[in-house]
Amino acid sequence: MKKKHFLLSMLAAFGFAACGNDDNGNKPDETEGQFVRILVSDNDKTDYYVVNPNKGAVKTEKGKYAAGRLYTTPSGRYVAVINADDNYSTFFDSGIESHGDHADIKGTPKWAKSKATGKKPIHYYGRGDDILVFNDGDGTLSHFKESTMHTQADARVITFGVAHHGAQVLFSDKTTAVTEKDGSVAGGLPERVKVINMEGKTLHSSTIQTGGIHGEAGNGETALFGCKEGILRVNKDGTQVLIKNPQDFGKEWIGKVLYGKEGKVFVGVDRGHGVFKINLTTNKIETIEKNKELIDATFDWEGHHLVLIYSDGKVKVLEAEDNGFETEAEKQLKINFLKSKSGAVSAPSFVASEKYLYIADGTGIAVNM
Repeated sequence: MKKKHFLLSMLAAFGFAACGNDDNGNKPDETEGQFVRILVSDNDKTDYYVVNPNKGAVKTEKGKYAAGRLYTTPSGRYVAVINADDNYSTFFDSGIESHGDHADIKGTPKWAKSKATGKKPIHYYGRGDDILVFNDGDGTLSHFKESTMHTQADARVITFGVAHHGAQVLFSDKTTAVTEKDGSVAGGLPERVKVINMEGKTLHSSTIQTGGIHGEAGNGETALFGCKEGILRVNKDGTQVLIKNPQDFGKEWIGKVLYGKEGKVFVGVDRGHGVFKINLTTNKIETIEKNKELIDATFDWEGHHLVLIYSDGKVKVLEAEDNGFETEAEKQLKINFLKSKSGAVSAPSFVASEKYLYIADGTGIAVNM
């Protein structure tokens, strides 16, 4: 277990892995790819750390605000840095650009020019050249483009609704499924989803009301949102279907939805309950694993392997395919997770490249590789 020491809040992988086998049939290199980088956010300082795992090198970059939440952009070149408490969204450039079968160095790692100052930015979503950040405090979307990160200073603002704890999913035709607050449920959670264009005009109105929505994922044609009743499915043409929770869920509901691009599968995560496949063919929620110790899950950046993290430090890697989930590896980590005042284990920050899992040791102040 290798460790790099930081006082961190979030981390994200970006850049690109090197090829596996060479033309001579030699075994693949077991080190991390030379174009992979990890960005780490400091919880207390405005420092951001660019880690090169292949060389074991770390470079510190000064940001505007501390404790940024990090999300890798669709191309893998940039990381979105979301400072919700400071009403600020911006991007960090890895300096590595993909060309399909190879990658090139494009200058040095640096901050991009694009930024947004929407109130309380939270949920991030990117597809193709477009990136949207939902601003909870004013119910707007900040619209960025990867192609203009170093030329366009201010994000375009899309206005369409009222303030709420919202989420959005981009479709392949650049329309967006976005949450809507109708006031039928107390609190900040939205109850509905509608489809809008890039100007904020409603193209398809909501047809299904829920008891509250949280969690979203999409594949370009379909968007899925976790809700108290199950999964709200919204298709690109505006049609909506409620995929109901299994009867044994009780009061549990899926609040995190993931999409594995390579495996072409949707997965729902319910902390302390389990992980579930969302079957779009049957419109049913199917159990992958029930486990009260489950605290979080993610796909690797290719969307082929599903990584499960448990409160006792166990990690499990599943090969995710539409026709099933096979366990490929399990490991008990010697790692300390942060705990709340009640003693509950807090989900660590972690990200998976093609070869490695990078996980934050909250009490040891380290990134474990």
